[in-house]
Amino acid sequence: MSSAAAAAPQDLQQFAEQVVAVLDHYELLTERLAVLEDQLSEQGWQRLGDNNRDFTREGLRAICGMVRPRWLKNPLIKRAVAVQNLYVWGQGVTLRAVHPTVDAVVQKVLKDPTNRTVFGDVEAWMRLETGLQLFANLFFVFFVNPSTGHVKIRTIPFDEIAGIISNPEDAQDPRYYLRVWTTTTVNPSTGFPTVEPKNAYYPDWRYNPRGGHPAYLAGIPVRADTPIYHVSVNRLDDMQFGVSEMYAACDYANAYKVVLEKWVTIHNALSKFAMQLTGPNKKAVTNAVSKLQEMLPSLQQNLAEARGQAGGQVGGILATTPGTKLEPIKTSGITASMDDARRLMLMVCSATGINEPYLTGDPSTGNLATAKTMERPMELQFTARQSLWSSILSNILDYIIDQAAMMPSGPLHAGATVEIDDDGDRLVTLGTDPETGEPMNRAVEVKFPPILKHDLTEQVDAIIHAGTLKGAAAAGTIPIKHLTRMLLDVLGEEHAADLVEEWFPEGEDSQPDDSEAALATAIGKLETYLREVSA
Repeated sequence: MSSAAAAAPQDLQQFAEQVVAVLDHYELLTERLAVLEDQLSEQGWQRLGDNNRDFTREGLRAICGMVRPRWLKNPLIKRAVAVQNLYVWGQGVTLRAVHPTVDAVVQKVLKDPTNRTVFGDVEAWMRLETGLQLFANLFFVFFVNPSTGHVKIRTIPFDEIAGIISNPEDAQDPRYYLRVWTTTTVNPSTGFPTVEPKNAYYPDWRYNPRGGHPAYLAGIPVRADTPIYHVSVNRLDDMQFGVSEMYAACDYANAYKVVLEKWVTIHNALSKFAMQLTGPNKKAVTNAVSKLQEMLPSLQQNLAEARGQAGGQVGGILATTPGTKLEPIKTSGITASMDDARRLMLMVCSATGINEPYLTGDPSTGNLATAKTMERPMELQFTARQSLWSSILSNILDYIIDQAAMMPSGPLHAGATVEIDDDGDRLVTLGTDPETGEPMNRAVEVKFPPILKHDLTEQVDAIIHAGTLKGAAAAGTIPIKHLTRMLLDVLGEEHAADLVEEWFPEGEDSQPDDSEAALATAIGKLETYLREVSA
């Protein structure tokens, strides 16, 4: 044998080793890239001073980009958002200004068709709540009519807000918001779209410098007539933007999804082999397989006939040699239990605050004994959210009232005064009410129905017992007028305040020495009211 021929196997062996090495490096590189992709959601921290305190805008955009598709597709994330949404907004809210003139201004803005798509009905508020849970930031922008003060309300997408300029002496005092966005217009002559990048600064809705807003900041225009009201959740005091409330749940919701997919894959693989054939030797098995193949067409035909009409032949006879056995594959116990994945789902419960029965819709995971104690944290969570929205709604309605008082043709302009202190805070006082001689009351009631429907009889009995101390007559502990209002609220009357004012005109509240008669009068009016409602 020549030396060249002898070297060939050796060269081939070296080449094979090199191929294996390359494949190993490729697998290693693939694994490293996968790790980097998994870590993308963990990037985006910026170093401010010596502490990591806030996400960069790129990091926040990455988080929002991760949360949005999971809300659209992952049932756990979607259900967690929906449950809180339903408890907070499912029963609506009542917005009513105390003074009728002020209330007319409020209701006009709320009933404006262009506002109702963003702010003014339950559907719009539920969309806002969904956005607040997913993106943790809302940016309301106000367009004010310079003559009448009528306000149109819109929102700016979180992705378009590139930064916040705050008071140099107070980081928690925002002044301007930098918006970066693009507009698309169609050229009427060519029909082709034109994309134009834009940027602008918007002032904070509470920032009113004495000298007015500048026309430009660093060459970027300032839109002084369209202020922004920024609402954020899930953030610390030293953070400018909130972080998605679903961020902590996404990894575990996705892991639970992966476990379910693998579980389905295993069962799909097992379903391909329904029977196990065992024989004494290869020849016996081959003969049995041949007979099975011969029987397969007739079995399929019999199955089709059985589906089409009753009484069809659905079985056949398999004849094999002695020692050959055909039996169904036993799948019980050969896969991991699905209960093992429940821990991942419970982490989603922990991250969202939604208990397991509400997250999965499975009532078997809860019982009445634990419902009251388990529901209490959820009740407080939803009540706190309603309190947040009460503050948001009150702030926006206060702004609407201010504009109606400041603009020259505004319905509340007559007699109104405006003061701006050195910090730029604005104080608007409404004009005098001719009936009372005092400034018009600008208070607005924001009232959510109770989160939970407690037993009505127990609530009514508790109020009556509090007012009478379980005696036959009023104990004087609670004024009859207020006691009646409490009962109407419990009964769910939307116009409780109006009814109480009608039943108890100013100056006719119950007197301590006539409490029994006053209580009897109140009970009589409530009985009349209940008869009218039931009719």
